[in-house]
Amino acid sequence: MLRIGWFIIAMILSVSAEPFVLITHPQNPIDTLTRSQVRMIYLKKRRFWNDTKLVALNLPPNNMLRNTFENKILKMNATQLDNYWVRAHYKGQRPPYRVESLKSMLLFVKKVKGAIGYIPKSEVDSEVKVIYEEHL
Repeated sequence: MLRIGWFIIAMILSVSAEPFVLITHPQNPIDTLTRSQVRMIYLKKRRFWNDTKLVALNLPPNNMLRNTFENKILKMNATQLDNYWVRAHYKGQRPPYRVESLKSMLLFVKKVKGAIGYIPKSEVDSEVKVIYEEHL
């Protein structure tokens, strides 16, 4: 039983340590982003790129990749981010659209030109464009 527990912990750590990338639709005019630009998009301080409306996507709050993304890119923990969106709500801003899984993230990005999402680097395929890579 103890071995199973250690195995599960090792699996969780290996998944959370995988590099992630930000992806978009291949026809999106964005070719590459800086960490600062990603942060501006996800905090809704930048909502358009040229004429393309940007749609930032988030995984569910308990997702480990989302937590890593928020800590590494947004430099906020869940409580800080919740407080940010409470204040932003009074300015008419809403948080990024939430999808329920990596599969739905990929499908959304493949269908919507302005969609931007984050996925493990190993999940990238030829139907999306990588615009940012985070090395852990």
